[in-house]
Amino acid sequence: MTEEGDAATAPDDTPPPATRPPRPQARDLLAALACLTSVPWERPAPRSVAYARATLFFPLVGLGVGGVLAACNAMLVGRLPPWLLASVLVGVWEALGGATVRETWATAGHRWPAAVGLAGALLVKLVSIAAVSSARPVALLFAPMLARWVIVVLATGARDAAAPGRKFNAAISFREFALTSVFTFAVVFTIADAFGILVIVGVAALTLGMRLLAHRWLGGVSESFLLVAIVTIEATVPALCAVL
Repeated sequence: MTEEGDAATAPDDTPPPATRPPRPQARDLLAALACLTSVPWERPAPRSVAYARATLFFPLVGLGVGGVLAACNAMLVGRLPPWLLASVLVGVWEALGGATVRETWATAGHRWPAAVGLAGALLVKLVSIAAVSSARPVALLFAPMLARWVIVVLATGARDAAAPGRKFNAAISFREFALTSVFTFAVVFTIADAFGILVIVGVAALTLGMRLLAHRWLGGVSESFLLVAIVTIEATVPALCAVL
């Protein structure tokens, strides 16, 4: 038998494609942009496989949003009073989209407890940004990235609040959790060193509390809960940076 014949009949040790996680593709990055920003592209359903693949890029998209905020802050800090600068930055933040206060309130059903909570988060964000815009502007870079990473943490293996007998998105696996965590931690620790550890610990503790709350009181995770989580983390990170 020829060498070509041996190669044709030799067993293939490579796992079938269907059993291997799909490699990240450019369309997954576009899907992440659609999910997390105001880019007018079609958003994948939160319970779809396309959404699960897009989560690999969530912290990267958040870092991009943070980069825009940090750039705006660098151009305006010292030229505007702190409160006015904070208002401009929050306005830019909202314009970029992806879990805006308005969108989160609409998803929550326009209930007054949600309005009170969102107003409180917006106030905390304004006060915190006014405090850190000149002293610790890295908060603007970290907040959107950490908030998008938290989505992956909360969704990995989580029950579906609409049907607690199933997972919110079974396609979001440990791979998504691990890769997004490595990327997020690498960025924070590279830029902020020891201070970054304190920020990560604070965000991780809050995320654990939200996850326990979601499963104990809500029966699992929902799309509106994830939006609320983003708003909460985006308000908490600048506050942590102002206090620490």
